[in-house]
Amino acid sequence: MQPRPNFQEVMRLARHQAPALLLFSLLANLLLLASTVYMLQIYDRVLSSGSIDTLLWLTLAVIGAIAVYGMLEHARRMMLGHISQWLDDQLSVPVIERAMEARLAGSGIEAGPKDLGDLRGFVAGDGMLTFLDAPWTPAFLAFMWLLHPALGVVGLAGAALLFCAALANDFLTRRKGQEAAAGLRRSQVAVGQYVEGAETLRSLGMSEPALRRWEENQQSLMHLQCRVFRRTTIIGSLSRSLRLALQVAVLGLGAYLVLRRELTAGSMIAASILLSRALAPIERSIGAWRSLVSARAARRNLMKLFTETASAQNAGVTLPRPLGRLKLENLHYCAPGTPQPLLNKIGFGVEPGQTCGVIGASGSGKTTLCRLIVGALRPSLGHVRLDGAEVWNWPSDQLGPNIGYLPQQVELFPGTIAENIGRLRDVDSEAIIAAAQLAGIHEMILRLPNGYRTDVGPHGARISRGQRQRIALARALFGDPPLIVLDEPNTGLDSEGETALFSVLQQLKERGRTVILVTHQINLLRTADHIVALRDGSISMFGTHDEVLGALAGQPKRIPVPAAMLGKIAANAPANLKAAE
Repeated sequence: MQPRPNFQEVMRLARHQAPALLLFSLLANLLLLASTVYMLQIYDRVLSSGSIDTLLWLTLAVIGAIAVYGMLEHARRMMLGHISQWLDDQLSVPVIERAMEARLAGSGIEAGPKDLGDLRGFVAGDGMLTFLDAPWTPAFLAFMWLLHPALGVVGLAGAALLFCAALANDFLTRRKGQEAAAGLRRSQVAVGQYVEGAETLRSLGMSEPALRRWEENQQSLMHLQCRVFRRTTIIGSLSRSLRLALQVAVLGLGAYLVLRRELTAGSMIAASILLSRALAPIERSIGAWRSLVSARAARRNLMKLFTETASAQNAGVTLPRPLGRLKLENLHYCAPGTPQPLLNKIGFGVEPGQTCGVIGASGSGKTTLCRLIVGALRPSLGHVRLDGAEVWNWPSDQLGPNIGYLPQQVELFPGTIAENIGRLRDVDSEAIIAAAQLAGIHEMILRLPNGYRTDVGPHGARISRGQRQRIALARALFGDPPLIVLDEPNTGLDSEGETALFSVLQQLKERGRTVILVTHQINLLRTADHIVALRDGSISMFGTHDEVLGALAGQPKRIPVPAAMLGKIAANAPANLKAAE
């Protein structure tokens, strides 16, 4: 797979189309003068000369010019549509990928597919055409000036007034519009969370207060949007009234100049048409300003997203399949924006074929440790190495097949059971069935109405919690990875499921797989070779299965670990393991 494109590079390539768009815009706007010239010649030449031939050829020439204008306008819209589609093709996957990385890093960046949609909508919509036409307004004003300087002055003054109105619209609505857009985005996220948590909300009687809070927030956002809309509407209405008044003024001034024989009747009509053409882009820009503001904010958000997140690059040397030798070296982790470490001076090693249990009270850092081991989080300090390679720097498409991970909060994704077990890749029936059999759920799946083709939602709406847990376990075992991390895998399991889980742990040991097992149940630790006990993010005890459990039970084998020795344990973890064996 090729490396994902960078946002700045994609935008630079898109700007390469600007010269062609500007050229087509120039030609299209010049051809709009055809109707003005036609009107000028009709009044000043045809009507006075009575020439049918002049009328015929003049009409044919103008019709040809209008046809060319239509083709140029079509070409502009097609180009913008293709650019919009190309932006979506190039950036949709990278934006989702970067948003996922930002979410894992806890950066708080809210950019995502909606920003790409706003940018794409502006490029393909009338807003872009409006701003492409605006630079050619001076050409129409210059033509008016050639007809008569007084007409040019009126046109220039009108354009200046409308431009000031557009600036006022931007000044009065930009900040409020951005606040409303950000608030609506958060409101949409909240709606999704309420719908997904409908079972909890209804069973606990939380539906009414949750919806009341959402409604209050939504009303506040709607009030803010109404204020922005009201200001834009007022300025737009004043601008349209001003344009109509200016056209009347130009006609009146033109008639006055005709009476003084300083202007022809054709020039008077042409001046009115020219003024309408000159002011139309400026007037339309006021209505299109909201889409411009949204596109500008989207571009800024996407730029920030791509700047502050490092995309995993797939180029370079492809590392061989690891054996499963895991080593943690002086591992520290602090949540983004907080100085208090969640993990502090964690160091130990696990050899292939060994199972290491991780125990500790809630909040001691067990889940965070699992996320660091599988590369979902980046260490603040220290290293997590798999066969000597830094896990965080290992490209996810290469690392993923070598790791089996069962998170504490199980999520199944839209698709079938087979697709979920196969990690949403092309279905490999043999490998999927092997993983299901290893997890002990092959027969269970066959009893479902559609077997492996049973559809599941994001939260497995059609299957029980225990079934979701066991399907997720099969997904972790898919491909027989050398490193398996299980974060409380017995959650929601019945006695049959726990028996199957214990069998899985024994088979993994026989296959020589490295297993990290987080659990609160001592009976699951019977397969563990070593146990790490965490307390407040630090190792409070480390040793063999018998040593640690004996110490916790207060038996003679108790081997407490003094605080002064924790650093030595972290530094000499592999040696400790070998000595314990």
